[in-house]
Amino acid sequence: MIQVGYETLCRRAELVALRVEDIQEDGNGGARILIRRSKSDPFGDGRYGRVSQAALEALKCWLQQGKIKSGFIFRATNNGNVTKDGLHPYAVNRAVKELALAAGFDEGVIADMSGHSFRVGAAQDLMTSGKSILAIMKAGGGGR
Repeated sequence: MIQVGYETLCRRAELVALRVEDIQEDGNGGARILIRRSKSDPFGDGRYGRVSQAALEALKCWLQQGKIKSGFIFRATNNGNVTKDGLHPYAVNRAVKELALAAGFDEGVIADMSGHSFRVGAAQDLMTSGKSILAIMKAGGGGR
C-alpha cells in the first residue's frame, strides 16, 4: 500500500478507493491505475497513476493472498481473513505509523508522519531528481 501510494502520489482517500478493475498492465512490467476522483478533481474526470514492476508484483501478491478478484484493492483483515470492505482513510495513517515504529524510527518522527507522508516524500524526491513543478503537480493530480 505504501509503495503504491508513493508511486501514484495518491492522497489517503484516493488510495483506499483504488479498485482491482482499474489496474491496467502496461506491457513493460508496470501498470497504470485509475484514480477515479480526488479533491483536486471536482468534475470526477479521474487520472492515471503509474506503478513500477515492483509495486505491481506486490499488488498481485496481495490480491492473490487475499483472494481479491474485484472491488477495493486495500482492505482490512480480521483474524487473518481479508474483509470485503475497503479501508478507511485513517487506516492508512495507522499503517504508516506502525511500519515506521517497526522500522525503528524515532517516536518524534513517527508523531509527524501520516497517510500524506508518502505523497509529500514522493513530490520531494521528484523535485530532487530534477522534475519540474508542473510535472510534479500533474503526477499528483493537479496542474491539469
